[in-house]
Amino acid sequence: MILDEIDYTRYAELLIDTGINLRKGRNLMIRYHIGGSLLARRCAEVAYARGAACVDMRLHDLHILKSRIAAQAGDEKALAASPGWLDAWQDTVLKEGWGYLALESYEDAGLLADADQNAMMLHEKLQQEKIRRFRDAVTSHKIPWCVAGVPGPAWAERVLGKRKSTADLWCMLQPILLLDRDNPALAWKEKAGFLVERANKLNSLKLDALRFTDEGTDLTIGLLNTSKWMGGPEETDGRFNMPNIPTEEVFTTPDRMRCSGIVHITRSVEVRGTLVKGAVLTFKDGILVDFDAEEGRDALAGYVETDPGACRLGEVALVGEDSPIAMSGLTFGSILFDENASCHIALGSGYVTCLADGEKLDTDEKKEAAGCNVSLVHRDFMIGSSTTTVTGISRDGRETIIIRNGKFLI
Repeated sequence: MILDEIDYTRYAELLIDTGINLRKGRNLMIRYHIGGSLLARRCAEVAYARGAACVDMRLHDLHILKSRIAAQAGDEKALAASPGWLDAWQDTVLKEGWGYLALESYEDAGLLADADQNAMMLHEKLQQEKIRRFRDAVTSHKIPWCVAGVPGPAWAERVLGKRKSTADLWCMLQPILLLDRDNPALAWKEKAGFLVERANKLNSLKLDALRFTDEGTDLTIGLLNTSKWMGGPEETDGRFNMPNIPTEEVFTTPDRMRCSGIVHITRSVEVRGTLVKGAVLTFKDGILVDFDAEEGRDALAGYVETDPGACRLGEVALVGEDSPIAMSGLTFGSILFDENASCHIALGSGYVTCLADGEKLDTDEKKEAAGCNVSLVHRDFMIGSSTTTVTGISRDGRETIIIRNGKFLI
């Protein structure tokens, strides 16, 4: 791909001005893949134009990770090795309130499928432990952050078919990203307002549980008395920002102890560089007690063995099958896009921001006592389809059909 082939200027402006809403004089970290270097460059240029003090560019390369896993499999000490300045780095980022922009590339999907999955699990666990304070600051919105996708040639062919180009994919993504609007920033603020209104309607139902039914699926997920539905915008340091672009979901943190039934995963999902397809999950009393997959079962097995919380739910999200991404009829093979085309659940850590008085839950013990799942990982699995029904069960036992045939009724 020629770097000057696509003009990402409006996209970069949207991510910096709306996704991060970067304050003048603040610093920004951009995590990107090689395939996203052009967009990363444009975002840095926009950030500096908006008055950023420093933009720190951090390259993430799965090929290098694959080489490390191959060389260090079986050597826990080597897999745990990391720079000694990580603590000082976290201190700096959190104290100074840096912004964090993650530009996800999908060019190397499946690259790690043949890597040693035990080594992958151990490496991720050890490394996540070392950046725990940064990760917790992101999930609790103590610093402004945003995740966005980067089109590329391999991703274009997987999504659109052979001989389709990056430009073809970019053309198709622009309406999904609202970049076809005269004022994309305003369009996203309007979308944010719509999602907040939907979350407020769900909160008014005072739900105790959700039941998902579909072909082969009958899953009941318990909610907490403190669970709050959220969607769209966040407020960090008193400023509006959009952590995910695009976004179509409303979501909450469920009761880590209450989930029972069986659910079919309706879209493939990448787990540690391996595509997991056709997965079926079985829960009892909040715990994943059985699972299988047509492809990628070993990667899924390694994931749920990361820690005790990796086999419990940390999130449940509702998305209508009439969302722009779902209406495209395409499977993107990207969590960011596919989670906004379908209802989904997440194995792993829960969001304290989705709990009343969540700001007081500042230790793992407090989180678990409040019913919030604790884990080093968090991965979404899509469970919705055009035939999905979601029934809300209120605390007084009343049932309300929230979604029928994949579409919201409220």
